[in-house]
Amino acid sequence: MGNIEESIKIHDEFQFEIKFVYPFDRDVPVTEYTVEHFLFIPNHLGINAQNYAKEQFYSDIQKYIRLKTPVFNLHAMTRGKDNPLEKLRDALEALAGTPEEPVANHNYKYHLKMFCSIFKSAIRDAQLFIENRLAPRDRPDSAARFGADLREITEKFRELRPLVQVPHITQKQAALFNFADEYLSILVEKRGFRLLNFLKTGKNPGYSEVSPELLALAVAERNYRIRQNYPSIASAGESNETIIYRSRILKKIMGNILFLNTNIKTEGRLREQVSLGFAAGLAMAFATLFIFLSRRLFADFTLSLFAVLVIIYIFKDRLKEITKSLGVKVLRKYIYDYKTDLTTSFNTKVGFCREIFRFITEEKLPPVLNRIRNKDYMDELNNGYIAEEIIYYKKHIRIYSGQCKRLLQDFKVDGVNDILRLNVRHFLYKMDNPLKPLFVPDGDNDFKQVDGSCLYHINLILKYGGLKAEPFYHKFRIVLDRNGIRRIEQLPCDLTRTVPLNG
Repeated sequence: MGNIEESIKIHDEFQFEIKFVYPFDRDVPVTEYTVEHFLFIPNHLGINAQNYAKEQFYSDIQKYIRLKTPVFNLHAMTRGKDNPLEKLRDALEALAGTPEEPVANHNYKYHLKMFCSIFKSAIRDAQLFIENRLAPRDRPDSAARFGADLREITEKFRELRPLVQVPHITQKQAALFNFADEYLSILVEKRGFRLLNFLKTGKNPGYSEVSPELLALAVAERNYRIRQNYPSIASAGESNETIIYRSRILKKIMGNILFLNTNIKTEGRLREQVSLGFAAGLAMAFATLFIFLSRRLFADFTLSLFAVLVIIYIFKDRLKEITKSLGVKVLRKYIYDYKTDLTTSFNTKVGFCREIFRFITEEKLPPVLNRIRNKDYMDELNNGYIAEEIIYYKKHIRIYSGQCKRLLQDFKVDGVNDILRLNVRHFLYKMDNPLKPLFVPDGDNDFKQVDGSCLYHINLILKYGGLKAEPFYHKFRIVLDRNGIRRIEQLPCDLTRTVPLNG
């Protein structure tokens, strides 16, 4: 079993995204991980337990959990033993022979969507590899191979169309193939143009030799969609909402084969009700005891007995509320807010996720987290010597690895992608204007006004690992202004410091 992979990026101006990849061992029945998020918020932003409840936090986050896409490079999509195209061809031939057979229909949908999902990851990885990992002199040759591989994949995929153009194939079955065809075409055009733009703006040597081939490929895909009457065509001077909308929908249709469905349930309801019942019973027991004692003191019903009974009732009611509050508070330390069952698109349970949210104080923060946070004197002055507000969010993931192995025998799926997006709009309400006027000298005898950015820092520490493994720590600074997120910086985790910096 490998280590957890983690990445963080800006999704849009109001959301940042954290992605974890949890590897699982297909030879063991269960794999478990724990991820803890510590979000340090400056006190003057006004986010605290009184005005930012857990219901608000859970409404501000979006969660996606899916199986990791099987890894293939573009060249292997149509070559080698058991490549995705051959598996799709076998499924289509079986469907053409028995289109009403549920197993054949299931295998057709499975392999068609899996082919598209694998292609999406393969074309993205190939483009990023050329842009980020190759020297400029090597990029043109790799870009040429990139274009040749894409042309071969799309041609061989479209050679399968006659297999869905046979009697008894339903309209929905044929439409799904057309959706996949349109989706592949959009991906080829988009990635081709992005690579062209990168090579052009980077002034890479050999661009003039490779650009005609890539441009012809992207234009050919656009023209192909026009001939097929696919409406996903971008045009200058138009809103182009159709291609954006269809791209998003087609991505969801083809990608749902790997996404895990979620059934969210509130955790600890039974234990909470038992605790409330215990509180009521305890209060009633004390009240009954005092009533018995009072009857020994007062033989008849008198005003004094009446006053004592009223006091006993008040005592009983307060004891019940105090015991109930303490019981719920203690329980909440040991149970999670929600439990999410994870099932595949074919309704097979493959695991679950538990999560809990609360505010914690610096005194409750583990010493290692205080060292990593490493709050300096400037931070203390900024908060007026008032402790930061700390949001604590924990997830516990359990994956039934053996079940995943049985479900996905055709492909090697050895991990789960866990994606979390947090919307920061509620953190922006009390921020100042994003620009502040400043003055600087302008020559020897004059000055001028310039703008200064008014930025705020929110620190994020991630702690994660397997249940029996040493935890990993990563620290980030999220830089914001009132218009949203400006950048995210990764900071070093200093586990050796025992005192904060001064100055």
